[in-house]
Amino acid sequence: MKIEKLIIKDFRSHKLTKVTFTSGINLIIGQNGSGKSSLLDALLIGLYWPSKPKDLKKDDFLRIGGTTTEITVFFEKDGVKYQIHRNITRGLSFVKYHDGSSWRGLESGQKQVRDWMEKLVPYDVFLNAIYIRQGEIDAILESDESREKVVRQVLGLDRYENAYKNLLEVRKEIDARIRAIEDYLKSTENIDELIGNMEKELAETLKVINELSPEIPKLIKELEGVEKRLRDLDALAEEINALQLETRKREGNVKALEAKLQELEKRIEESRSHLRELEEKVRESNKLKGSAELYLKLVEFRKQYVDEKANGEKLAENYRAQISGIEERLAELSDMKNRIGELEKKREELKKKLAELEESVKAYEEARALKTNLDRLRKRLKFEPEEIERLAAEIEAAKKRKEEIQRELEEINEKRGELKNRVSERNKAIIELKKAKGKCPVCNRELTEEHRKGLMERYLAEVKDVSKEIKELDSQERKLRRELVKVEGVLKGERELITQRELLEQIKELEEKLKSYDLKKLEKKAEDYENLKGKLGKIEGELKSLKDELEKAKALEKKKAVLEKKLKSIEEKLAELENELGELGFSDIKELDEKLSELEPAYRRYLELKGAESELEREKKRLKRTEEELEETREKLQGEFSSLEELRKRLNEKEKLYSPEEHAGIRERFTSLREELAGKRAQLEALEKKREETMENLKKLKEEKEERKEKIKELENLKKARERVQNLREKVRRYKAMLKEGALAKVGELASEIFEELTEEKYSGVTVKAEENKVKLGVIYNGKEYGLGFLSGGERIALGLAFRLALSLYLAGEISLLILDEPTPYLDDERRRRLVDIMQRYLRKIPQVIVVSHDEELKDAADRVIRVSLENGVSSVREVELSV
Repeated sequence: MKIEKLIIKDFRSHKLTKVTFTSGINLIIGQNGSGKSSLLDALLIGLYWPSKPKDLKKDDFLRIGGTTTEITVFFEKDGVKYQIHRNITRGLSFVKYHDGSSWRGLESGQKQVRDWMEKLVPYDVFLNAIYIRQGEIDAILESDESREKVVRQVLGLDRYENAYKNLLEVRKEIDARIRAIEDYLKSTENIDELIGNMEKELAETLKVINELSPEIPKLIKELEGVEKRLRDLDALAEEINALQLETRKREGNVKALEAKLQELEKRIEESRSHLRELEEKVRESNKLKGSAELYLKLVEFRKQYVDEKANGEKLAENYRAQISGIEERLAELSDMKNRIGELEKKREELKKKLAELEESVKAYEEARALKTNLDRLRKRLKFEPEEIERLAAEIEAAKKRKEEIQRELEEINEKRGELKNRVSERNKAIIELKKAKGKCPVCNRELTEEHRKGLMERYLAEVKDVSKEIKELDSQERKLRRELVKVEGVLKGERELITQRELLEQIKELEEKLKSYDLKKLEKKAEDYENLKGKLGKIEGELKSLKDELEKAKALEKKKAVLEKKLKSIEEKLAELENELGELGFSDIKELDEKLSELEPAYRRYLELKGAESELEREKKRLKRTEEELEETREKLQGEFSSLEELRKRLNEKEKLYSPEEHAGIRERFTSLREELAGKRAQLEALEKKREETMENLKKLKEEKEERKEKIKELENLKKARERVQNLREKVRRYKAMLKEGALAKVGELASEIFEELTEEKYSGVTVKAEENKVKLGVIYNGKEYGLGFLSGGERIALGLAFRLALSLYLAGEISLLILDEPTPYLDDERRRRLVDIMQRYLRKIPQVIVVSHDEELKDAADRVIRVSLENGVSSVREVELSV
C-alpha cells in the first residue's frame, strides 16, 4: 500500500489542506499544536470511519467556523489506484478506482465503504504493522506482558492464537455432536420391537372399523323417519300455541275497548260543561276591553312624560351652566394679549445678547476639547523624555547584537554540518572495516587484523575528537540562543518606544495650541451664555402657553353658540309635553294619576279574562276530537268480537288432531336414536384417526430406522474428524511457537544493530526471550546480560524505539508503508541525531515511510519535507522537495 495524496476540509484546525506523498521518507514537521498529527488522524478516519478509530469522536472534527468536514484519500494497492471520499458532517461516502483512463465507482455509503476497506487492508493490520502511534514505545517498556501484546499484534500472532482457540471450539462442537448421536442411538435400540407392536395395533383397529361401518346407515334411515313425524307434530303444536295466544290477545283487546268507550263518554260530558263556562267569560271580557286599552295608553304617556321632562330639565340646567363658564373664560382671555406683547419684546433683547456671546462660547468648547485630549495623552505617557532616549539607545544596540548572534549561529551550523559529515564518513568506514575481508576498503591493501585494528582505533579517536568539538559547538549555540532570547526581549520594547515618542510629540503640540486661549475669561462668557439661554427658554415657554390659550377663544365662541342652540331645542320639547297633557284632558300630572286609579280594577279583570276566548276555541276542538274517537272505538269493538269468534272455532278444530302423549314419545325416540348414531360415528371417527396416527407413527419409525443407519455412519466420520482437528490444533500450536521464536530472533538482531548505534556501541547487543504470555528484553554490556533496570532513562527510550523499529523492519518484506507518529519525544540531542542515520540506513528498505515530528534534525534523513504551521488559528501546509 502507498499513500499518494490527502485532501481535508474543515477538519480541526485545517480549513483546506492538500498533501502529496512520494516514495521514500516523507517528513511532516511542525511545532506542537500546529495540526501535523491531525493529518494522520484524518488519514485513519478517511480510510476506516465510522467504526474505527474508536478514540476519535465526530464532535471533535468540525473546525470552529467551518461548515462541512470532508476527507479524500488517494492511495495505490497492488498496482491499482483508489480514492476514498467521506463527508463526515452529512454522512456521505464513496470509493472509486482508476481503470487507466478515468475514475470508476466501486462502493457508496458509510458502512459499504468501511467494509470494502476492511477487506482490502484490515484495520488491525494497518494499526499494528503499518502505523506506530504515540505511546507504543511506552507500552513496550511498561511490562513483559504489554510488550508481548505489542509483539503479538504487530507480527500477527493473534491470528494463530485465534486459530488455535477456534480449533478447540470446533473440537468441542464435534464432541457435542458425537455425544448427541451416541445418546440418540442408545435411545433407539428397541426400534424393531416398536415397529412390530405398532403393526399389530394397526391390524386390530382395522378389524373394529370393518365391524362398525355397516351399522351406521341403518340407524340413519330409522332416524330420518322418526324425525319427519316429529317435525309434523312440532308444527301442529306450534300452530295451536299461536292460536291460543291470539285468542287471549283478542279477549284482552275487547275488554280494553269497552273500558275506553266508557272513559270517552265521561270526557265528552265534562267538556260540554266547561264550554258553557268559557262562553260566559268571553262575553265579560268584551265589555271590559275599551277601559283596559285606555288605561294602557295613559300609563305609556305618563312614563314618557315623566322621563322626558326630567331629562330635558336636567340637560337645560347643564347647558346654562356651560354657557356661563364660557362667558367668564372669554373675559379672562382678553387680558392675555397685553402680556404677550411684553414677553415678545424681552425675547428679542435676549436673542441679541446671545448672538454677541456665540463666538466666545465656540472658542471655549475648542479649548476644553484640547485640554481633555492633553490630559488623556499625559495619562498614556509612561516615560520621561530622558528615559525614552535611553530606551532608544538600548534597542539600537540590541538590533546590532542580534545580527552578530545570527551570523555566529550560521557559522556554528555550517561548521557542525561539516563535522557531522566527517563523523558519518568515519562511522561508515568503521562499519565497512568491520565487514571487510581480504582487501582494505581504505587503501586497497591486504587487510590484516592489526591494520584493521589500527585504522578503527584511529577513526574512533577521530570520531571522539570531532564529537567533542560538536558538543563544544552545541554549548556555544545554547549560550548564543539564551543571549538571543534576552536580545529579543529588549527588541519587543521597540513598538512601545515608537508609541511613547508619538505621544510626547502630540502633548507638546497641544500645549502650544492651548497657550493662545484665555480659559478663565472664556469660561465666564460661557456661563453668561448658558444663563441667558435659560431665561430665553422660560420666556418662549410662557409665550407658547399664552398663544395656545388665545387660540382657544375661537373654539369657545363656537362652542357657546352650539350650547345655546341645544338649550332652545330642549325648552321647545318641554313645552310640547305640556301641550300633549292638555290635549288628553288633564291640567297636570295629578289629574292623570287619579284617572289611572279609577281605570286600574277594570284593567286587572280584563287581564284575568284575556285567555278565555282562545281557551274556548281549544275546548271546542278537543270536544270534536273526543266525539270522533268515540265513534272509532265503537267500530273497533265490533270488529274484535267477530275476530274472536273465528279464532275460537279454528282452535277447537286443531286440538282434535293433536295428542301430547304421542308427541312426547316420538321426541324421546328421536333423541335416543340421535345419541346412538352420534356415539357410533364418534367411535368410528376415533378409530379412523387412530388408524391414521398409527400408520403415520409406523412410517416415522421406519424412517427413523433408516436415519439410525445414517447416524452410525456419521458417528464414525465425526470420530475421524475429531482426531484430524486435534492433530491440526497441535500443528498450529507448534507453528505459532516456531514463528514467534524465529521472528523474535530476527527482531533481536535488528534491534541490536539499531540500539548499538543509538548508544555509540556502549552495548554489544539486545536479548529477546519469549515465555508464556511474556516477552523479556535485556541488553549485553561487557559480555554480561542485564535487565531494563540497568539502563538510564534515555537508554530505556532508545531501546524501546529500537525494538519497535525492528518489529516493522522484520515485516519490511511484507509491508510497503510505515507511519511513525512522534518517534523522538524523549530522545536526547545525540540520540536524535543518531536516529537520522538509522532512518537512512534501515527505513529505506520500506518503499514508503511517513514520519510526524517536531524535531528539525530529522530533515537530514527525509526525501520530502511537509511543513505545518498555525496562522491565525488555521493550519497551513507547505511542501518542500529535497534532493536524495
